[in-house]
Amino acid sequence: MTQEKNAITAARMIKSVDDHHQKLFIEGLLAGFSEAQRLQWMQLVCEMTYPDLVWDDLEALMEKNFEKDMKKTPSDVASLCQRHFEMSPKTLPFLVKVAQRVKLRVRTRMRRHPDKQQKARED
Repeated sequence: MTQEKNAITAARMIKSVDDHHQKLFIEGLLAGFSEAQRLQWMQLVCEMTYPDLVWDDLEALMEKNFEKDMKKTPSDVASLCQRHFEMSPKTLPFLVKVAQRVKLRVRTRMRRHPDKQQKARED
């Protein structure tokens, strides 16, 4: 229970300082995390900011776009998803990271299962 109180107190303290110092705090906090941990934090923040958005739907839309055309860039697909789900422009860097991960997943799937890719083209 004391950790919860400490977390709430810290959040209130950060909220009370100006924007510049909040930014310094966040930069210092995130500097201690790996890229994977920062991505998890960003995903958590986005899920809390957009609770109605189903993240599986977002990734499914990205996969569908990449399966249709692998020449699309992750930033193009991220921008499309941002408009489709009516998200804030500030989420674009996170969506680009997600799109990069999804494109890599689709590319790997296509390499591992070229027969399924051929069937999809025939249909």
